[in-house]
Amino acid sequence: MKTVSVHPLTRVEGHGRVDLMLRDGEVVDARVAITESPRLFEGLMRGRDGREVPALVCRICAICSAVHRVAACRALEEALDVQVAPLAEAIRELLVLGGHIESHALHLFCLVLPDVAGEASILDLLRADNDAARQGLALKELGNAIQEVAGGRAIHPINAEVGGVLVRPDREQLQALQPRIDEGRRQIERLQENFFQPDSFPPASSVEATRIAVTGAEDLSLWAEELSLSGGRNMPVGEYRRVLAERPVVYSNARHCRDGKTPFFTGALARLELSSEGQSLLAGAGSLPSGIHANNAAQCLEITWALQRCSVLIREVMQAEADAPLQAPVRPGAGAGTAAVEAPRGLLVHHYVLDDLGRVAVADVITPTAINQAAMEEQLRSDLQGQTDESILRDRAERIVRSFDPCISCSVHLIRP
Repeated sequence: MKTVSVHPLTRVEGHGRVDLMLRDGEVVDARVAITESPRLFEGLMRGRDGREVPALVCRICAICSAVHRVAACRALEEALDVQVAPLAEAIRELLVLGGHIESHALHLFCLVLPDVAGEASILDLLRADNDAARQGLALKELGNAIQEVAGGRAIHPINAEVGGVLVRPDREQLQALQPRIDEGRRQIERLQENFFQPDSFPPASSVEATRIAVTGAEDLSLWAEELSLSGGRNMPVGEYRRVLAERPVVYSNARHCRDGKTPFFTGALARLELSSEGQSLLAGAGSLPSGIHANNAAQCLEITWALQRCSVLIREVMQAEADAPLQAPVRPGAGAGTAAVEAPRGLLVHHYVLDDLGRVAVADVITPTAINQAAMEEQLRSDLQGQTDESILRDRAERIVRSFDPCISCSVHLIRP
């Protein structure tokens, strides 16, 4: 048995490795090793006042900071029986959508586009004055601007708190976003062909994996009270442990999740596949790359959807009454709460148990990359069978993992061994 290691994985967030096990020159097994050191966030939260948690957990990841903060707020609000005002919900949704736009643009144009263009990095594309790279960075900047207006700053936002939001976004800043959003929609419409062409990506198998998201049967959404799974299954968010049972693997610092023996898959493509609105978007896009590489095209479609939704939310926020409430009263006490929110890379779950003083007794965070790790390995095993050229194996292995858009920093937050 020979092992071919792809180390380090490049153009992904964080540090990881792919190990391909070869027998007689052919791949017989594959492992994705998340090598970034555990960061112990769940332990850091124990014993703290629950109201401190959102500011802590957003530091799990700078790219995903907005969605971690909002997920923590929602879980703690359930634990404390807090009802958030509609205006605060709209501002939070605008914040999270900005994070989706920024993250998808980062992934597509900084990490994937160099593969499509045959270059080593986005720096090479920018030196060549590649128009797609330049416009893609403008989309990323727009996502940051939306987060800054709704959240107070582009990274580690401060506006979302347990009970609602602290302030209403500035009206002039909201108005200034709209023409940029209109231009962003035109940009992504021009740029998406880079990720829609099947010939731009290696062939990929349709690997059996259970899709999981909070998206309902009809419309795309960022959060809901139920989880949706392949086959029409639904369950309350609070029962997430019935299906998302994490287990450790000796070679990785992130845990695996499986639906029995079947891996889970979450992310942009899963969200679109699980809702009729998303299915319509996929059908309208025509022929797409096969297997996991269609996830890149799905992110393009989601950018368009997110920009449209941002326009709606900006109007709602601007038209709200001047004295519309932003915060609900929060009284510390005992309780338990769970929130499931769609992060850019897929389903994110936050669960907290509070003691009588409102301090965190139990904290549990499940991230999209941990959910997807087993599916990554299945995709590698399936797509690389029959390939013996080691240089091609290395290149395709990286492109497979890259199409999942892993966020490794998020996946190694655990304290449990």
